[in-house]
Amino acid sequence: MKKFKIYMLTVLFVLTVLFSAGCGANDNKGVAENYIKDFVNKDFDKILNNYDYTSSMASVMNNEGLNEVYNKYIAPLKKFKSITYHSTYQGTISYITEFESSSILLRVTFNNKNQISGFHISPYDTAQMPDNISEKEIKIGSIKYRLTGTLSEPKDIKTDTVVILVQGSGATDRDETVGALKPFRDIAWGLSQKGVAVFRYDKRTYTYGAKLAKEDNFTVNDEVINDVVYAYKKMQSMGYKKIYIAGHSLGGYLMGRLYNELPQANGYIIMAGNVTPLQDIIVTQIKYISELDGAVTPAEQMQINLLQTQRDNINALTTENKSGFTSSQLMNAPASYWLDLKGYNPIETIKQCKSRILILQGAKDYQVTISEYNKWKSGLAQNSNAEFILYNNLNHLFMSSTVMSPDDYNNLNNVDKNVIEDIYTFVSR
Repeated sequence: MKKFKIYMLTVLFVLTVLFSAGCGANDNKGVAENYIKDFVNKDFDKILNNYDYTSSMASVMNNEGLNEVYNKYIAPLKKFKSITYHSTYQGTISYITEFESSSILLRVTFNNKNQISGFHISPYDTAQMPDNISEKEIKIGSIKYRLTGTLSEPKDIKTDTVVILVQGSGATDRDETVGALKPFRDIAWGLSQKGVAVFRYDKRTYTYGAKLAKEDNFTVNDEVINDVVYAYKKMQSMGYKKIYIAGHSLGGYLMGRLYNELPQANGYIIMAGNVTPLQDIIVTQIKYISELDGAVTPAEQMQINLLQTQRDNINALTTENKSGFTSSQLMNAPASYWLDLKGYNPIETIKQCKSRILILQGAKDYQVTISEYNKWKSGLAQNSNAEFILYNNLNHLFMSSTVMSPDDYNNLNNVDKNVIEDIYTFVSR
């Protein structure tokens, strides 16, 4: 039954397609609410027969699987009480669903044909900001792409040190939210309690995804790098003397490019950053997840084959043949995005850096695996300014892992305190 749960529960691909194919929120809001009510009321006949699914989703839908998920995640919560609309983002409509014992977040995802492509169950996070820190909203970016972020600071300590957090790929908010998990918020609160300011902001693709998807010459400069430069200059203008850049996943992969733009930063932190090109990492991820239970279904094999074809298209891409490919044939990013990354070597680029570098990795990370960490370690072995820390039991979000699979992201969790302590030690020297 593992195949069913992979589609039904929260599945995280930190390195996935650049833009998601969403649909009209108002069109599907009522459908999502009814779907959730039918599920929590255990009306599985309606679930199976009254809704339109993608072929991949339909292939795993059955009474046995619905019962298994219901009994594991819904039955222990006791009596269903209410459902409240929470948010809509890129085709995913979320509702807070209250039960007698606790509340959870249920999310229904639709594709651009208004078909249900996913149903996700996650805890509902109710954490409160610590009393000894303060937060304020800060605007950065160009007039065309103005972004909002949060600056977290210690309340009673004047600090001259700030860490700028840079997200992984995809359209993510300032907390790098995955279901109920908020790794960037955890890091910001943890460091601020220790006396270090942290700035995190909504990614440009999160705020302007539909607008950016229409741009023909889009690159990682537009997705990531330009806004980090804006954030850096903003922190300088606010009086911070020591500015560090911490990039997670794609943010770590691009640290060499960020160094080229901001060589004056006091230090660079690479958190689960890949060395292998993105398109190859994506295929490795989907294969790993599909093979978790030892068998690959026809629907999963079809998805693997599709991504392999798109990877091959990307690897064969040149300035001469780029007009022959659409974004849908290139993992939903334009040819300009991939051509810009052609020949980029993250290790060779960051080797030139004279400031301190910290590379962090979780050994239980199945998305950017320990083999990537070993590439950083061997590639920067002659750089005395580079430090390396491996955490035996942590996953891609630097949270404790029990199963080394997408199921890691279905429970409330937080960034490990040792990670926050190590970052604090690095930026406090």
